[in-house]
Amino acid sequence: MSEYFPYLIVAGVATMLTRFLPYWIFKRKRENRTLAHLQRHSGLIIMAILTIYGLKSIGFNLNLNGAIMASCLALTFILHKIWHNFLLSITIPTILYMILLRIL
Repeated sequence: MSEYFPYLIVAGVATMLTRFLPYWIFKRKRENRTLAHLQRHSGLIIMAILTIYGLKSIGFNLNLNGAIMASCLALTFILHKIWHNFLLSITIPTILYMILLRIL
């Protein structure tokens, strides 16, 4: 047990730093421009990553799975164009994709 103790200490310190370091860095009362920019555009970044992943998986082979994925990807763009809500634009097509994969 004693040989694991240094590893536990290092893991504990690393965990505490990742939890408290952002509060120490951004503790100013005024709004941080970098943090505000990340908050404003994080949904767009997530959607771009999911789009690239989805398109990579489809490839040139449009079987049933690829057709479901392409239709859910199109639904993502349509929902975002209508409501401009990243949460709805990501969750509704994801849930529909999972349901269609189980049914078809």
